[in-house]
Amino acid sequence: MESRLTARMAETKYLEQAFGIELIDEATGRINVSCRRDSRKISGKWQLEIDGVRHSFGQFLISEMAAGESREFLLSVEVPDMFYGSYARLIIRLSDENGNLVAEENFPMTPPAWLMPEKTAGEFFTGLRFDVSQAIISSGKLSAVIDASGMRELRINGEKLLNSGPRLALFRAGMVPEKLRALKLDRIKIAPDRFVSDGKSVECHALALPTLMEIDELEFTQRFTPQTDGAIRYDAEFVVPESFAGIPRLGVLFRLPGTMNEVTYLGNGPHENFPGDQGAVFSRYTALADEFYPAYTPAISGGSRSNTVKLILSDAAHTKTLQITGGREFTFSALPFSEFAIEDAGMAGKTPAAESEIFLHIDCRIGEKMPVKAGVYRMTFFLKGCIR
Repeated sequence: MESRLTARMAETKYLEQAFGIELIDEATGRINVSCRRDSRKISGKWQLEIDGVRHSFGQFLISEMAAGESREFLLSVEVPDMFYGSYARLIIRLSDENGNLVAEENFPMTPPAWLMPEKTAGEFFTGLRFDVSQAIISSGKLSAVIDASGMRELRINGEKLLNSGPRLALFRAGMVPEKLRALKLDRIKIAPDRFVSDGKSVECHALALPTLMEIDELEFTQRFTPQTDGAIRYDAEFVVPESFAGIPRLGVLFRLPGTMNEVTYLGNGPHENFPGDQGAVFSRYTALADEFYPAYTPAISGGSRSNTVKLILSDAAHTKTLQITGGREFTFSALPFSEFAIEDAGMAGKTPAAESEIFLHIDCRIGEKMPVKAGVYRMTFFLKGCIR
């Protein structure tokens, strides 16, 4: 039986790589290659996979590079429009003159546009009632109340699945860079700006306003669309200004009843990991939300699981279940306490105490492999409920 790769083995393997590869701009396919030791006659190959099948490929020549040197390359990568639920991945491999693999990285890619399968008139939703203050949408047994701030509640057969959310989430307790504190970006206000419906879906637009008002605001748009299979599709778009570049997290927060403590997911595990973590193993895992948080001292944010494609939260008897399926891979954490509890515990030198809710973060960008820079980011997932 093949032994499982440990975090220490993965770190050693990574350090042995002569090259580092970073995706600078996924819209143009621009990458940066950094050399860790003198190398010669290195060639690069890339391929774009759509749902695990090769879509396009190409190659580029690096030639000789000295230790510490970095170069940028523009790859002819064109991501096509894709249907919701599909995913694209750019794989880059570097080989020496003998054909030996010396470095490999892969990056999720965002399509120019998400497409919806063609449906006949009237099949887009099972119900939508909209007025100036709120909308009620239903998809089979699942129903949601939407207001100008986003989803206020989600119910299945009248039973509550969510206490609130999704709501905009930008920061991680104990990890806010000092430059952002100086700009007072760790103290922001979310201001609803626009609330509209086209008869098929509901859209909410909000602004994240910093304390220093001369700084540009971050735009946050959510769209909720009922599906004929009983799910609700959720689309989020983040327009990040230069002043917000470098925030530790960009994503959304859900608050669920504390009884929905069992977490099952298909993604990287079994322990805390982040995008690009070579020690993580992609598989199906189940754990309690209480077990997700590493006992950091002092307390800081933690418990992330990356490369997730499906997430299920349920109560102990599995009588009530919320399923989240990603339009592409996402990073999440499900904890029995909030970011505020983590921050208070860190200041007091204690471990965060469990609260009466489950706090679920789904991140669009997080960590060194997915830095938040100025630009436009999108995420999509599908919400589905079950009750017995």
